[in-house]
Amino acid sequence: METRSHSDSLSQMARATACAVLAATTLSFGWTASGSVKSKDGKALAGVAVTSDDATALATTTDAAGAFDISSGTVSVFRLSADASWKVRIEGGRLEVRVPTDGPVSLALVGISGRETWSTTTRAVDGIVQAALPGQMGPSALWLRVRHAQGEFSQAILSTGNGFQVAPHLQAARQQAQNPVLKFSKAGYRDTTYSMQSSSESNLAIVLGDTGTSQVSCSGNKLSSGDQTRTLSIKGDSRTYILHVPSSYTGKSPAPLVVDFHPIGGTGSGEFNSSPYKGKTDPEGVISAYPNGKNGPMGGAWNVGPCCVANTDDTAFARAIVADIKSVGCVDPKRVYAVGFSMGGGMSHFNACHNADIFAAVAPAAFDLLKENQDACKPARPITVVSFRGTSDPIVPYAGGYSSVVQGMPINFLGAKATAAKWAELNKCTGSPSAEDANGCSTYSNCQGGVQVTLCTKQGGGHDYGNATVGWPILKKYTLP
Repeated sequence: METRSHSDSLSQMARATACAVLAATTLSFGWTASGSVKSKDGKALAGVAVTSDDATALATTTDAAGAFDISSGTVSVFRLSADASWKVRIEGGRLEVRVPTDGPVSLALVGISGRETWSTTTRAVDGIVQAALPGQMGPSALWLRVRHAQGEFSQAILSTGNGFQVAPHLQAARQQAQNPVLKFSKAGYRDTTYSMQSSSESNLAIVLGDTGTSQVSCSGNKLSSGDQTRTLSIKGDSRTYILHVPSSYTGKSPAPLVVDFHPIGGTGSGEFNSSPYKGKTDPEGVISAYPNGKNGPMGGAWNVGPCCVANTDDTAFARAIVADIKSVGCVDPKRVYAVGFSMGGGMSHFNACHNADIFAAVAPAAFDLLKENQDACKPARPITVVSFRGTSDPIVPYAGGYSSVVQGMPINFLGAKATAAKWAELNKCTGSPSAEDANGCSTYSNCQGGVQVTLCTKQGGGHDYGNATVGWPILKKYTLP
């Protein structure tokens, strides 16, 4: 039986990687962006804060003409070894590197901006260096820089979010490296982001919308804090919803409104008690409503086309709820939002498709667009959608597919990522979504009308409510035009 030494195994594992980088001897990395910022009416905006979300955390402001120029500055130059005698291996969070000589060795992980994210100094013994890699980092491409007595070399490393792995070749790693997202902020205007599509971009034209606070008179306000059940007639049907007015609501200034839709088989009162949003919106004086779905094969449900209750117009019901609350309370018509869980998430999607003229943004959880109704989804304008999904959802599969949960009303889910891509298409977003952040959220940010499409994925998550701590701050940034 043939036996092989650990060093021989290392040599074989590294040979393909070493050969892949022979074509290049040096690479430099960095980014630069320039352009101008204007308001929607074409006015140049001075004093706009421009910041980057990458490791450089750079910042600048626009000048009197609204112009900006921001760059990561000095970049790192990496020397790639053309000698196949060096090797890199990662296993179980530990790094092993073969170098040509014993002695002190410096190791560092370097990001796209040239900044070190981790470094250590150790010694090579018998030509092998060992070190423990840092804890989890977000998904990104990095470079392991190795400096030893006879020189230095770099190796592409991928951080997957769950650990590290040697990249199959440097080009693949470079393609996965995320260019920064630039954020533009100015008091009185809505924050806007731009995801760079290359490492050098010029003549960017950034448009900031104002905060959109409506001039609404509160003289007719009839609401006081507390809860009540209200009844509406929708095309001959008697429909009800719970109206919740928090104690922080004063009625002296226009308040946002959140319409929160329950899951299939649920009720408005159940959603009132279970939704994570009320705990976030109540302190801010936000009014909320909890409609009751009409009974279908599985109890209270919403009509989203092919499912899950027939012979009712729930988009008309949603519009009537908003109109009813505006008639009795001081509601800002530009800041009305839809959220929901499970089938209620489906109704949130449906409102974005058909009621984008009254809802500023939506946050569905544990539901996707359907293959059966996607073609009918024609929002009146670009609309922000932030979705929450679990990869192990047993009811609404993350990858999409057929469902016959509701008897006689089979449906086909698009899947979480395909739904986000569809919304990006509908909102005329350009470029790719960002890498997932610490909350698992990936965003298309270069969209028509300054909106965004965000998918927040919970690894191992089931059929779960959305994260209101993430969802509400995104929703409330957006207003109707």
